[in-house]
Amino acid sequence: MSRVMGAVNTKLQRDLTLRTRVARRFSMVEVASLLAVDTTYLTRISNEETMFPEGEKQGRERTFSPSEIMLIRAIIGSNKAAKRPYLHWRQAGDPVKVVTFGAQKGGTGKSLSAAHFAQYVNLHYGLRVGVIDADPQATVSLYFADEKLPLFEPDTPTLADFMGVDDPAAVKLTPPSGRDLDRIWQSTPWPGVRLIPGGANIQNGDISLFFMSQQSQVPVYRVLKDAIATWDADNGPRTANDDLRGEDGTFDMAAYTRALSETVDVIVIDQQPSLTLMQLNGLVAADNVVIPQTMKGFDLATLATYVSNIGEYLEFIMGFEADIEIGAGEHMVLPTIVQEQNTQDTDQILDLYRKAPREVMQVWYSRSDAIANAAEEYKSIYEYMPPKTRRASAKAFMANANAVNDALVQRIWPELPPREFAKTFIEERWS
Repeated sequence: MSRVMGAVNTKLQRDLTLRTRVARRFSMVEVASLLAVDTTYLTRISNEETMFPEGEKQGRERTFSPSEIMLIRAIIGSNKAAKRPYLHWRQAGDPVKVVTFGAQKGGTGKSLSAAHFAQYVNLHYGLRVGVIDADPQATVSLYFADEKLPLFEPDTPTLADFMGVDDPAAVKLTPPSGRDLDRIWQSTPWPGVRLIPGGANIQNGDISLFFMSQQSQVPVYRVLKDAIATWDADNGPRTANDDLRGEDGTFDMAAYTRALSETVDVIVIDQQPSLTLMQLNGLVAADNVVIPQTMKGFDLATLATYVSNIGEYLEFIMGFEADIEIGAGEHMVLPTIVQEQNTQDTDQILDLYRKAPREVMQVWYSRSDAIANAAEEYKSIYEYMPPKTRRASAKAFMANANAVNDALVQRIWPELPPREFAKTFIEERWS
């Protein structure tokens, strides 16, 4: 079978997507919506600021790429006349936030939820995002990689390299330096988004951590947490909004380019559907945990097992390391692939929400053909360019994704200005 698969061309669609990654462009009206400004203001700024991107003409529309949208956000946000923040980068001294998407069961839309969340906060808030793919199958990596990124190559560093556990024969932990850790992040076509891709040697990490737990006193549950802290200490934010302007008030493109890649504001971890030592590290490192979960009875049984096991592991860890801070933020169950036409799923959400209103979200991902169509091309709904016959369903699913991610942002960053997406979703479905 290995010889057969070596001869089969499984990369045709994937390579086509990698060559056309982030090809979608946004109209001036869409850019204004992403920045939460009106088009009149945006047009005026485009005439006043010399560094405002020209964009491209598509018919009568002036359109912009995600990279150009980020630049526009930085130009507006660094202007001293700005009446509110537009660039929501973390400040010097602020720790990086870690949001982990995990589940015991596969097929719940976990990787898709993580990818949409990362792209949403990038587009709507300008956040610089680090995506860590903790799955050997590298599913979430496909939503960010282009043909320049060597996915599935044996020499491409993964999470195991970032944690320093890539050698199964090692009996001692040799953590990389902050500078070496920074080199592991791979650039992506998304502005300010970097990736540590998934790969087969993540499984080596589990073997390595097991032997280290047997032969030394390495706290194998917090290796990732410590690696992130080491990386952040050497690669934290250095550029403030005011630094993006020269002494004469003009926008400094060189300073902006440096700032875009100097750090990330949030790390999004996409877990493997299991609870191995490597995946336990992703939970212990997290400030916030999101559990994408389908609402069928058997699937909910896996949720019960998952959260019970997490509780037992954390109780064990804190029994001998009481000072460790784990999960300081909000944690939530996100219903996914919900069939709204059948009240069985929505009744289940209502029942769970009544019993656990803090943990169960009032928004959910509905079952949609649109995302299945986009996923065939390894694209999120924020990238997908549907044919005319599918535009209505794609627009509906984008509204759905916006509602889910708006609700997540409100829980994870209550200090950020909310949008109306989640409120609208809830008002339409809850009485």
